[in-house]
Amino acid sequence: MLKRNDQISPANANDRSDALVRENLHLKARVAELERLATIDTLTPLFNRRYLMQELDRWCWRAHRYGGTFGLLYLDVDRLKQVNDTHGHVAGDNVLCAIAEALSSATRKSDVVARMGGDEFAVLLDSISAEKLAEKAESVRELLTALPVKTAGPTLKVDVSVGHCLIESGSRASEVLIEADRAMYTDKRSKYGEDAR
Repeated sequence: MLKRNDQISPANANDRSDALVRENLHLKARVAELERLATIDTLTPLFNRRYLMQELDRWCWRAHRYGGTFGLLYLDVDRLKQVNDTHGHVAGDNVLCAIAEALSSATRKSDVVARMGGDEFAVLLDSISAEKLAEKAESVRELLTALPVKTAGPTLKVDVSVGHCLIESGSRASEVLIEADRAMYTDKRSKYGEDAR
């Protein structure tokens, strides 16, 4: 600690200044990394639910403020628990990672793909009509059901249930998510009846 009569040499001041600049850069880099980690799913390279919800809210605002339509796809991997029970959780993780990779490759850079948690995924689709949204939901389903998933054991095939909802002026994020989720469960019930899980 400096006393009142102590003097700091110019060289010492420069060293301290340089050290503070380095420390500041280090802290900024650490904060940026923590912010990135707060938005990325822990298993896949996709965004997480927190980030998707922030973006969904922002996209609803964009639709209201500037017009245009956007879309939300909501997907659930069918019978993932059976994969975990039969082939192990590593195989289930392989399924989730393969789906994440396929969804990323099937979307544009302007779209947002997220793992909502467990076996659920969501995709925000930029500038899309209601007709194109329904077509995209079907093409994503076809892509994922044709996807071979390699595991330590057999190559697996999976099925997904897909719901979708159009985002337009007046849309609210919570309502859009509920509608897409309901549509996904309607799709699931059409395949599995009331035993849809």
